[in-house]
Amino acid sequence: MKITKQSLYDFVEKKVSGKQEDLTNEIDSYMELNIKTHLENELSGINHFAKKLTKLADELETTMENVNDYESWSRKSRVRDLRYVSKIKNDIIGEETHKIKQAILNNSNYSKYNADKLIDKAKKDLKEVVSKKENLFTLKRELDSTIKSSTTGKQAYDALIKLGIDMEDFEGAESQLPAIQKLSVDPCLVNGNCN
Repeated sequence: MKITKQSLYDFVEKKVSGKQEDLTNEIDSYMELNIKTHLENELSGINHFAKKLTKLADELETTMENVNDYESWSRKSRVRDLRYVSKIKNDIIGEETHKIKQAILNNSNYSKYNADKLIDKAKKDLKEVVSKKENLFTLKRELDSTIKSSTTGKQAYDALIKLGIDMEDFEGAESQLPAIQKLSVDPCLVNGNCN
């Protein structure tokens, strides 16, 4: 097995990314169960507007088609605008969920949609997960530094083992053998032994 520094960087990146993804999924699940549900309840009053806007868009589209006047781009655009506005609840929930997630990850404030207490609870519930995400970032930086400061890939590999990194899944770099080429002219011309 050939050990290169690049293969070690790739190995560390893959391991850390996998763990980061697991933690992100855990946070996203929490957000889905707790935060999105709260926002949907807070915005439930918008539902009747959305239904009315969708119905209006359907009626306009049908009327325009019945009088053969639906080819105009501006008319189609206005109907699309109504449909777009009717989905404002989903847009708000998506945007605010992202903002709340950032507030939780950055331990900052968020004070919209009566979510103050819910955010404080989320910060407590997710404190360990957020801490692990931050620690993984620090660990990756330190492992990359260890690899960089090593003279060879083998030395970096040994250093990672000494630091307690499980290298069982490490496969190393593939040995690249030079391609065998066929010459169209006899090499004796350069060797000087042609008869």
